[in-house]
Amino acid sequence: MADRRKLVMIVDDDQAVRDSLQFALRLEGLCVHAHNGGAALLADPSLNRAGCVVLGDRMRQMDGFTLVNTLRTSNPELATIMLTSHATPRVRARAEAAGVWKVLEKPLLDNALVDGIRSIVGG
Repeated sequence: MADRRKLVMIVDDDQAVRDSLQFALRLEGLCVHAHNGGAALLADPSLNRAGCVVLGDRMRQMDGFTLVNTLRTSNPELATIMLTSHATPRVRARAEAAGVWKVLEKPLLDNALVDGIRSIVGG
């Protein structure tokens, strides 16, 4: 997937999470759009240029699993990385069944997120 553009979409209803992820990913030279929920992501006209979507599993209006399923109908090749505070076997199985590329547990303590995004979008 190295030919994908380096646009990364972040979706989380926690402003602090969005801000910190956006800051860290921009330091890595990635173009980032951050959204407070699934509806805002789906309304973003740049979504069709995204190489990767990083999303929370538990959001108030539309949870991460519902959002992944919605994205799959319009863009089945779009890679998703799910962030969760509880990476239980059940959550991992649901994510795999939904087509999530990778599940990462918060707090993010190493370079797993950046490494995962780079393997998807290249560079």
